[in-house]
Amino acid sequence: MKEKISCMAIVLSRREREVLLLNSEGEWVFPKGHNEEGESYVKTAIRELYEEAKVSVREGDCVGEIDEFSFYFDKEDALKIIKVFGFIIEEKQEIQYNKDECFIDGRWIKIENVCSMLKHDDARQAFKKFLAKVK
Repeated sequence: MKEKISCMAIVLSRREREVLLLNSEGEWVFPKGHNEEGESYVKTAIRELYEEAKVSVREGDCVGEIDEFSFYFDKEDALKIIKVFGFIIEEKQEIQYNKDECFIDGRWIKIENVCSMLKHDDARQAFKKFLAKVK
């Protein structure tokens, strides 16, 4: 079975205590996307965050790899491996979500409301691990 690696970015604004979420066709998610050949996983998360939300972070904002989970994705007939990276920035930036990637909204959400907005257990668990690491 082929494997495909994607990298996800969880971004916390320290000042406002808010987290970036994107709405992908009615489902709130963290930015993520495929790793490109020769690209480090953290750089993939940074690139995807910028491509999907126009929010800039640096490697120095990364608190590390938070989690990894996988699932079988029928559409690509592959095992999808998601590597989750956490970032802390001082203050939130304007979100310019990418409509070409099927995003319909992007928002900074108060920490206490994030889990209730996420549909997938894996994303909720990764977020909880992120919070445990940064508190």
